[in-house]
Amino acid sequence: MHRFLLHRALLPDGWHDDVLVAVDAQGRITAVTPAAPEAGAERIAGIVLPGLPNLHSHAFQRAMAGLAEAAGPGADSFWTWRETMYRFAGRLTPADIEAIAAQLYAEMLQAGYTAVAEFHYVHHQPDGRPYDDPAELSWRVLAAAEAAGIGLTHLPVLYRHGGFGGREPQPRQRRFLHDSDAYA
Repeated sequence: MHRFLLHRALLPDGWHDDVLVAVDAQGRITAVTPAAPEAGAERIAGIVLPGLPNLHSHAFQRAMAGLAEAAGPGADSFWTWRETMYRFAGRLTPADIEAIAAQLYAEMLQAGYTAVAEFHYVHHQPDGRPYDDPAELSWRVLAAAEAAGIGLTHLPVLYRHGGFGGREPQPRQRRFLHDSDAYA
């Protein structure tokens, strides 16, 4: 159990001085006591805010920052960005995906995020074949979150088609697609 003494805190009934906050080993607040004696607690100066959740992440995309943010020749759109993303994702190994996610999650923690909802849609090898363990890339994302120490809600995404209207997938999309049975 950790104990923190906050100089000043806003509680449901207003502002209070010397607020003792007890936190268990899982990081959950177990008690909040206004006007508490210091009693060996770690004193926290300044403003204290709760951690924020990042509610929409695709971790692997962190490493493509800068590849698609500048206008190219012709008209750029989501669809041109998507082509860049397909080319980029097609080169990533499981180790790359884990390392990129771990770096991103560490950066999130530094920015004040304490949890992330990871919409995970890179499921297969670049040629579309499943890994020996179909959850290989999910395990890598989970390991990255554990290594960084961020809370994770893992949200595997089911893509079944290559576009609107049930279009057949293009070769560059096979890494992302599942049928319902394989997904389950």
